[in-house]
Amino acid sequence: MKWIYSTWWKWISVVLLTYVVACSFFVPLGPGITKVSPLGFYPDSVYTFQINTSHAHFLSPQAGKVQLWFKNQNNYFAPISFKVTSNTTVEAQFAVGSVQQNNFKPSNFDVVLNDDLDGTFALRDAVTLVASATVDSSFKALAFSIEPEVKSNHHKLICFPYREILYETIRNTFFHVPMWFVMTMLAFTSFLASIRYLASGKPEQDLLAEQSVIVALLFGTCGYLTGLLWAKYTWYIGVSWSDVIRKLLLEDIKMAAALVAMFFYAAYLILRSAIDDENKRARISAVYNIFAFVIFIMCVFVLPRLTDSMHPGNGGNPAFSKYDLDSTLRLFFYPAVIGWIVLGYWILSVLIRIQLLSKKQKS
Repeated sequence: MKWIYSTWWKWISVVLLTYVVACSFFVPLGPGITKVSPLGFYPDSVYTFQINTSHAHFLSPQAGKVQLWFKNQNNYFAPISFKVTSNTTVEAQFAVGSVQQNNFKPSNFDVVLNDDLDGTFALRDAVTLVASATVDSSFKALAFSIEPEVKSNHHKLICFPYREILYETIRNTFFHVPMWFVMTMLAFTSFLASIRYLASGKPEQDLLAEQSVIVALLFGTCGYLTGLLWAKYTWYIGVSWSDVIRKLLLEDIKMAAALVAMFFYAAYLILRSAIDDENKRARISAVYNIFAFVIFIMCVFVLPRLTDSMHPGNGGNPAFSKYDLDSTLRLFFYPAVIGWIVLGYWILSVLIRIQLLSKKQKS
């Protein structure tokens, strides 16, 4: 175990986590639509919509031409008139004739904005067309489907993506998600150490397996707590903490299964403390640890994909990497994963050194 005395790899954790933590709080969110007023409109009347955005740059010379569309299903409709009123607000007039109201089912319209600097961003189901019982064929301000022409759909900014529901909490991506990466790596390390102990009988492998589980549970607990906080302020705003925990355990299979996996590893530590004979304890716990790792993989990676879950990439939800990571997030997410993993092994090396020194003093 000479690797635990090396220091160069520990500096990697310090540099990466300093970079991630500092930048995660200073990089702003990207442009997004915060409010559209009014929320509904009737056919055969021209409505003026006020669109408020955040972190947009409509008046910047680099923004170029600012464009707006009302989108229904896969069809884009241009407003009757459109003007930029400030850096973050625009005003648009739009109308639908009652003769064509049956063409819009569902009757919700997305509001889509584009400029050369901010790229394309939208608010889903921003306004709703309320159907009229009568038809006025004389109304001429009808909406016509067009083909949008834009230079680029991607923004030219250093910013985190503006995701509905998440908003500023998207920064938790660099803390919550890597915790489970670290736990998985340490659980795998413990799994390999247990196999090696059964093959060689070397006590240091049993020590590595035990301490890896301890650190894995530490990061698993951190991952679970940051997940509870994230769920509280995104999925369950205004819900009491007791109801949040109950809902997560009953409604989100990934949270429930992860808790079960952590209980199995906690039982591993309890099992070790219940056996006095060192050799017997090492053999029994090694066998148990191998099965615990298989259960961990089933709980965290297999079961959540077999049923519904609010987590991305599970139960029919889009995969995390495909929809939720953009080029800016990747600049910080991957270093965060590496930095936290290295920190996990750093903590593991400290615990192993403590145990080795303790045994040396006793002998």
